[in-house]
Amino acid sequence: MRVLSQLCERTVIIAHVFPRISTQNISTQESQDQIMVQHTMMKLTTSPGLRSEIYVPNTPKPVWTPLQKPLSQCSVAFITSGGIHNKKQTPFNTAGDYTYREIPSDTPSDELMVTHGGFDNSDINKDVNAMLPIDRLRELRDQGFIGSLVGTFYGFMGGGGNVDKFRNVTGPEIADKLKAEGADIVLATGGCGTCHRSATIVLRACEAAGMSTCLIAALPPIARQQGAPRITAPHVPIGSNAGEPNNKDMQTGILKDTLEAVEEFDHYGQLKMLPYEYRHNV
Repeated sequence: MRVLSQLCERTVIIAHVFPRISTQNISTQESQDQIMVQHTMMKLTTSPGLRSEIYVPNTPKPVWTPLQKPLSQCSVAFITSGGIHNKKQTPFNTAGDYTYREIPSDTPSDELMVTHGGFDNSDINKDVNAMLPIDRLRELRDQGFIGSLVGTFYGFMGGGGNVDKFRNVTGPEIADKLKAEGADIVLATGGCGTCHRSATIVLRACEAAGMSTCLIAALPPIARQQGAPRITAPHVPIGSNAGEPNNKDMQTGILKDTLEAVEEFDHYGQLKMLPYEYRHNV
Protein backbone atom coordinates (compact mmCIF):
# COMPACT_ATOMS: atom_id res chain seq x y z
CA MET A 1 0.00 0.00 0.00
CA ARG A 2 2.83 2.38 0.83
CA VAL A 3 4.43 1.86 -2.59
CA LEU A 4 1.07 2.42 -4.28
CA SER A 5 0.53 5.59 -2.26
CA GLN A 6 3.91 6.99 -3.27
CA LEU A 7 3.25 6.20 -6.92
CA CYS A 8 -0.11 7.97 -6.79
CA GLU A 9 1.49 10.98 -5.12
CA ARG A 10 4.18 11.26 -7.84
CA THR A 11 1.50 10.92 -10.51
CA VAL A 12 -0.43 13.83 -8.98
CA ILE A 13 2.73 15.99 -8.96
CA ILE A 14 3.47 15.17 -12.59
CA ALA A 15 -0.11 15.85 -13.59
CA HIS A 16 0.07 19.25 -11.88
CA VAL A 17 3.47 20.34 -13.22
CA PHE A 18 3.56 18.56 -16.58
CA PRO A 19 -0.04 18.04 -17.69
CA ARG A 20 1.05 16.71 -21.10
CA ILE A 21 3.19 14.03 -19.52
CA SER A 22 0.39 12.85 -17.24
CA THR A 23 -1.62 11.80 -20.27
CA GLN A 24 1.09 9.45 -21.40
CA ASN A 25 1.33 5.86 -20.31
CA ILE A 26 4.24 5.99 -17.83
CA SER A 27 4.88 2.45 -16.90
CA THR A 28 7.79 2.57 -14.46
CA GLN A 29 9.03 4.69 -11.59
CA GLU A 30 12.45 5.09 -13.24
CA SER A 31 11.03 6.55 -16.45
CA GLN A 32 8.93 9.05 -14.48
CA ASP A 33 11.99 10.30 -12.57
CA GLN A 34 14.07 10.64 -15.74
CA ILE A 35 11.39 12.69 -17.47
CA MET A 36 10.97 14.97 -14.47
CA VAL A 37 14.72 15.59 -14.24
CA GLN A 38 15.02 16.25 -17.98
CA HIS A 39 12.16 18.72 -18.07
CA THR A 40 13.32 20.49 -14.91
CA MET A 41 16.85 20.87 -16.30
CA MET A 42 15.55 22.18 -19.61
CA LYS A 43 13.32 24.70 -17.86
CA LEU A 44 16.17 26.05 -15.69
CA THR A 45 18.76 26.28 -18.45
CA THR A 46 16.48 27.96 -20.96
CA SER A 47 14.69 30.37 -18.62
CA PRO A 48 14.68 33.81 -20.31
CA GLY A 49 16.05 36.64 -18.21
CA LEU A 50 17.64 34.37 -15.63
CA ARG A 51 20.10 36.44 -13.53
CA SER A 52 22.59 35.65 -10.83
CA GLU A 53 21.63 36.59 -7.29
CA ILE A 54 25.30 37.38 -6.61
CA TYR A 55 26.34 41.02 -7.24
CA VAL A 56 29.17 41.13 -9.76
CA PRO A 57 30.37 44.69 -10.58
CA ASN A 58 31.10 45.41 -14.22
CA THR A 59 34.07 47.77 -14.13
CA PRO A 60 35.41 49.16 -17.42
CA LYS A 61 39.00 48.65 -18.49
CA PRO A 62 41.58 51.16 -17.20
CA VAL A 63 42.28 54.22 -19.31
CA TRP A 64 45.15 56.49 -18.31
CA THR A 65 47.04 59.55 -19.60
CA PRO A 66 49.80 60.79 -17.26
CA LEU A 67 50.20 64.54 -16.87
CA GLN A 68 53.25 65.72 -18.79
CA LYS A 69 53.52 69.37 -17.68
CA PRO A 70 53.57 71.39 -14.46
CA LEU A 71 50.20 72.91 -13.60
CA SER A 72 51.46 76.41 -14.34
CA GLN A 73 51.89 75.40 -17.99
CA CYS A 74 48.66 73.41 -18.38
CA SER A 75 45.53 74.41 -20.25
CA VAL A 76 42.51 73.40 -18.15
CA ALA A 77 38.98 72.50 -19.26
CA PHE A 78 35.87 71.93 -17.17
CA ILE A 79 32.77 69.86 -17.93
CA THR A 80 29.73 69.14 -15.78
CA SER A 81 26.86 66.72 -16.05
CA GLY A 82 24.90 68.81 -13.54
CA GLY A 83 22.68 70.44 -16.16
CA ILE A 84 24.44 73.83 -16.36
CA HIS A 85 23.86 76.00 -19.44
CA ASN A 86 23.59 79.63 -20.50
CA LYS A 87 20.21 81.19 -19.76
CA LYS A 88 19.82 81.93 -23.49
CA GLN A 89 20.37 78.30 -24.50
CA THR A 90 17.69 75.62 -24.84
CA PRO A 91 17.13 73.93 -21.46
CA PHE A 92 17.82 70.21 -21.14
CA ASN A 93 15.04 67.64 -21.25
CA THR A 94 14.92 66.51 -17.64
CA ALA A 95 13.39 63.15 -18.62
CA GLY A 96 16.69 62.20 -20.33
CA ASP A 97 19.04 64.12 -22.60
CA TYR A 98 22.43 63.29 -24.07
CA THR A 99 22.95 66.64 -25.84
CA TYR A 100 25.41 69.19 -24.53
CA ARG A 101 25.81 72.97 -24.39
CA GLU A 102 28.96 74.89 -25.21
CA ILE A 103 29.78 77.46 -22.53
CA PRO A 104 32.53 79.98 -23.40
CA SER A 105 34.96 80.03 -20.47
CA ASP A 106 34.69 83.84 -20.25
CA THR A 107 30.92 83.68 -19.65
CA PRO A 108 29.85 85.74 -16.61
CA SER A 109 28.63 83.32 -13.96
CA ASP A 110 25.34 85.20 -13.52
CA GLU A 111 24.43 84.28 -17.11
CA LEU A 112 24.42 80.56 -16.26
CA MET A 113 21.59 78.45 -14.84
CA VAL A 114 20.69 74.84 -14.11
CA THR A 115 18.08 72.56 -15.67
CA HIS A 116 18.13 69.20 -13.93
CA GLY A 117 15.38 67.23 -12.21
CA GLY A 118 17.53 64.64 -10.46
CA PHE A 119 18.66 66.56 -7.38
CA ASP A 120 18.06 69.69 -5.32
CA ASN A 121 19.13 72.66 -7.48
CA SER A 122 18.92 75.28 -4.73
CA ASP A 123 22.69 75.53 -4.12
CA ILE A 124 23.40 76.10 -7.82
CA ASN A 125 20.65 78.70 -7.96
CA LYS A 126 22.46 80.53 -5.14
CA ASP A 127 25.88 80.26 -6.81
CA VAL A 128 26.58 78.37 -10.03
CA ASN A 129 30.22 78.02 -8.90
CA ALA A 130 29.02 75.27 -6.54
CA MET A 131 28.82 73.00 -9.61
CA LEU A 132 30.71 74.82 -12.37
CA PRO A 133 33.39 76.93 -10.58
CA ILE A 134 33.94 79.19 -13.55
CA ASP A 135 34.87 82.28 -11.46
CA ARG A 136 37.36 80.28 -9.36
CA LEU A 137 39.02 78.82 -12.46
CA ARG A 138 39.56 82.26 -13.95
CA GLU A 139 41.07 83.42 -10.66
CA LEU A 140 43.50 80.47 -10.61
CA ARG A 141 44.51 81.30 -14.17
CA ASP A 142 45.06 84.96 -13.29
CA GLN A 143 47.16 83.93 -10.27
CA GLY A 144 49.34 81.70 -12.46
CA PHE A 145 48.36 78.54 -10.57
CA ILE A 146 47.39 77.09 -13.95
CA GLY A 147 48.61 78.13 -17.36
CA SER A 148 45.34 78.90 -19.15
CA LEU A 149 41.75 77.88 -19.71
CA VAL A 150 40.39 76.41 -22.92
CA GLY A 151 37.94 78.61 -24.79
CA THR A 152 34.92 76.37 -24.22
CA PHE A 153 33.54 74.46 -21.24
CA TYR A 154 30.72 71.91 -21.64
CA GLY A 155 27.49 71.31 -19.75
CA PHE A 156 25.16 68.35 -20.13
CA MET A 157 22.37 66.73 -18.14
CA GLY A 158 23.63 63.34 -17.08
CA GLY A 159 20.60 62.14 -15.13
CA GLY A 160 18.74 59.26 -16.79
CA GLY A 161 20.85 59.64 -19.90
CA ASN A 162 21.25 57.18 -22.73
CA VAL A 163 24.47 55.30 -21.90
CA ASP A 164 25.13 54.27 -25.49
CA LYS A 165 24.71 57.85 -26.73
CA PHE A 166 27.03 59.20 -24.03
CA ARG A 167 29.59 56.50 -24.83
CA ASN A 168 29.42 56.73 -28.62
CA VAL A 169 28.35 60.33 -29.36
CA THR A 170 28.56 62.82 -26.48
CA GLY A 171 31.83 61.59 -24.99
CA PRO A 172 33.83 61.33 -28.23
CA GLU A 173 32.50 64.67 -29.57
CA ILE A 174 33.40 66.61 -26.42
CA ALA A 175 36.78 64.86 -26.20
CA ASP A 176 37.59 65.75 -29.82
CA LYS A 177 36.65 69.40 -29.30
CA LEU A 178 38.63 69.76 -26.07
CA LYS A 179 41.65 68.06 -27.64
CA ALA A 180 41.43 70.46 -30.59
CA GLU A 181 41.44 73.38 -28.12
CA GLY A 182 44.65 72.05 -26.55
CA ALA A 183 43.33 70.92 -23.17
CA ASP A 184 45.89 69.17 -20.96
CA ILE A 185 43.56 68.64 -17.99
CA VAL A 186 39.79 68.08 -17.91
CA LEU A 187 38.00 68.45 -14.57
CA ALA A 188 34.35 67.48 -14.05
CA THR A 189 31.46 67.47 -11.62
CA GLY A 190 28.28 65.40 -11.64
CA GLY A 191 25.03 65.78 -9.74
CA CYS A 192 22.95 62.67 -9.13
CA GLY A 193 24.15 59.07 -9.37
CA THR A 194 23.54 58.71 -13.09
CA CYS A 195 25.18 62.13 -13.53
CA HIS A 196 28.34 60.68 -12.01
CA ARG A 197 28.08 57.80 -14.49
CA SER A 198 27.60 60.12 -17.49
CA ALA A 199 30.43 62.44 -16.40
CA THR A 200 32.72 59.43 -15.99
CA ILE A 201 31.89 58.19 -19.50
CA VAL A 202 32.82 61.57 -21.01
CA LEU A 203 35.98 61.83 -18.87
CA ARG A 204 37.09 58.38 -20.01
CA ALA A 205 36.70 59.52 -23.62
CA CYS A 206 38.87 62.57 -22.83
CA GLU A 207 41.46 60.41 -21.07
CA ALA A 208 41.56 58.05 -24.06
CA ALA A 209 42.10 61.07 -26.33
CA GLY A 210 45.26 62.03 -24.42
CA MET A 211 44.07 64.40 -21.66
CA SER A 212 44.48 63.92 -17.89
CA THR A 213 41.12 63.98 -16.13
CA CYS A 214 39.66 64.07 -12.63
CA LEU A 215 36.09 63.89 -11.33
CA ILE A 216 35.20 65.96 -8.25
CA ALA A 217 32.68 63.51 -6.83
CA ALA A 218 29.94 63.80 -4.25
CA LEU A 219 29.31 60.07 -4.79
CA PRO A 220 32.82 58.60 -5.09
CA PRO A 221 31.78 54.90 -4.97
CA ILE A 222 29.74 55.38 -8.15
CA ALA A 223 32.61 57.22 -9.87
CA ARG A 224 35.05 54.45 -8.96
CA GLN A 225 32.72 51.63 -10.04
CA GLN A 226 32.11 53.37 -13.38
CA GLY A 227 35.85 53.63 -14.04
CA ALA A 228 36.79 57.26 -13.40
CA PRO A 229 40.56 57.53 -14.00
CA ARG A 230 41.06 59.94 -11.02
CA ILE A 231 38.68 61.00 -8.27
CA THR A 232 38.72 63.65 -5.57
CA ALA A 233 35.91 63.76 -3.03
CA PRO A 234 35.10 66.62 -0.67
CA HIS A 235 32.41 65.93 1.95
CA VAL A 236 29.60 67.74 0.14
CA PRO A 237 26.04 66.94 -0.99
CA ILE A 238 25.19 66.37 -4.63
CA GLY A 239 24.66 69.74 -6.28
CA SER A 240 27.61 71.31 -4.47
CA ASN A 241 30.48 69.14 -5.68
CA ALA A 242 32.75 72.16 -6.15
CA GLY A 243 32.00 73.55 -2.69
CA GLU A 244 29.47 75.44 -0.61
CA PRO A 245 27.70 78.21 -2.55
CA ASN A 246 29.33 81.62 -2.07
CA ASN A 247 32.17 80.06 -0.07
CA LYS A 248 35.07 81.24 -2.20
CA ASP A 249 37.78 79.78 0.04
CA MET A 250 36.23 76.28 -0.03
CA GLN A 251 35.68 76.33 -3.79
CA THR A 252 39.24 77.51 -4.42
CA GLY A 253 40.65 74.90 -2.03
CA ILE A 254 38.74 72.06 -3.70
CA LEU A 255 39.96 73.15 -7.15
CA LYS A 256 43.60 73.54 -6.05
CA ASP A 257 43.66 70.19 -4.24
CA THR A 258 42.06 68.50 -7.24
CA LEU A 259 44.57 70.00 -9.69
CA GLU A 260 47.45 68.97 -7.42
CA ALA A 261 45.98 65.47 -7.22
CA VAL A 262 46.13 65.26 -11.01
CA GLU A 263 49.86 65.90 -10.67
CA GLU A 264 50.32 63.46 -7.77
CA PHE A 265 48.31 60.45 -8.93
CA ASP A 266 50.54 57.96 -10.70
CA HIS A 267 48.11 55.26 -11.75
CA TYR A 268 44.52 54.64 -12.80
CA GLY A 269 41.64 54.62 -10.34
CA GLN A 270 43.13 56.58 -7.43
CA LEU A 271 40.80 58.38 -5.02
CA LYS A 272 41.64 61.21 -2.63
CA MET A 273 39.23 62.41 0.04
CA LEU A 274 39.49 66.20 0.46
CA PRO A 275 39.36 67.98 3.86
CA TYR A 276 36.31 70.11 3.11
CA GLU A 277 32.85 69.57 4.55
CA TYR A 278 29.56 71.25 3.78
CA ARG A 279 26.10 70.11 4.81
CA HIS A 280 23.09 71.33 2.94
CA ASN A 281 20.46 72.25 5.53
CA VAL A 282 17.02 71.92 4.00
